[in-house]
Amino acid sequence: MLKRTKTAVALTAGAMALGLLGAAPVAATTAGHTPAMKTWDDWSHSQRGVVIAKPGILIRSQPTTASHEKGFIPRGEIVWIDCKVDGQDVWGNAIWYKISSHNGFIAARYVKNVDHIPYC
Repeated sequence: MLKRTKTAVALTAGAMALGLLGAAPVAATTAGHTPAMKTWDDWSHSQRGVVIAKPGILIRSQPTTASHEKGFIPRGEIVWIDCKVDGQDVWGNAIWYKISSHNGFIAARYVKNVDHIPYC
């Protein structure tokens, strides 16, 4: 019973935090410039995933391990996924996720998708 209560409290706290993010203001824009900060609505067209690899995952320029490294996402981080593509097989999984935050790709083998991810 205690475990269910803790879970309910954690889910409520998470929902409240997401509600606060949805109310975040948009940064002021100047002529010809895009906002520096995005609101929850800006991300609503992306799908989420959680990095499960230890200690994290490399972001690549193309859906292959031989392509240029563009960054790193640590384990447990939530990533916003645009879509999925076929790429190099990584331990039995040839799906890669396209992420716009770094204009790159991450191997789906090391990401647990939270939402349904469509093909590009």
